[in-house]
Amino acid sequence: MHRSVYVWRDLAPLVLRFCRERNVSFNEVVNRAISAFLGGCDVEELRLKARLAMLLKEEAELRRVSVCMLRSGSYLPGYVQRVLREPGRSLSHFPDPQHPLKALNSREERVFRKIAARREQIAQEIAEVQEQLLRGVKPFRLKPDLRGSRSRRRDKNKLEGGEKADAC
Repeated sequence: MHRSVYVWRDLAPLVLRFCRERNVSFNEVVNRAISAFLGGCDVEELRLKARLAMLLKEEAELRRVSVCMLRSGSYLPGYVQRVLREPGRSLSHFPDPQHPLKALNSREERVFRKIAARREQIAQEIAEVQEQLLRGVKPFRLKPDLRGSRSRRRDKNKLEGGEKADAC
C-alpha cells in the first residue's frame, strides 16, 4: 500500500536530519511513530471519533441534498420571480410554520420529511457519541453571584430610625 505523508514545514528538516543521523528510512520513522501513537491511544475513543466524523459527514450531505432539492424544486419559481422581479402569486398568506411545506409538491415533501427524520436520528447518535467521548468532563455550571446587589449593600450601611453613628 502506498500513501503520501505530508510533514509539517517546521518538522521536515528535523525528521530528515534524524533519519540521516540514525541511518533509518523515513518510512520506518513514520511507521514507528504511528505504532507508538496508536499504542498509546484508547481504541474505543478512536472508534467513537471515527463514528462521529461519519455522522457529521452524513448530516452535512443530507443538508446539502435537501437544500439543493428545495432550491431547484418547489422553491425555484419563487426564486426566479424574486430575481427577475416578475409579479406572481405570493406565498405570504400562509402562516410561517406551514410556509415551506405548503410550497412543496407531495414527492418533495415525502423526501424532505425522510431527510429530516434521518437528520434527527443522526443528531441523537451524535449526542450519544459525544456523551461517551466527554464522559470524564464535568458539565458546565454557572457560578452563583455571591456579592450582593449595590442597593443591599447601601441598605446595610444605613442607620435605623433615630440612631446616630457615634451613639454608644
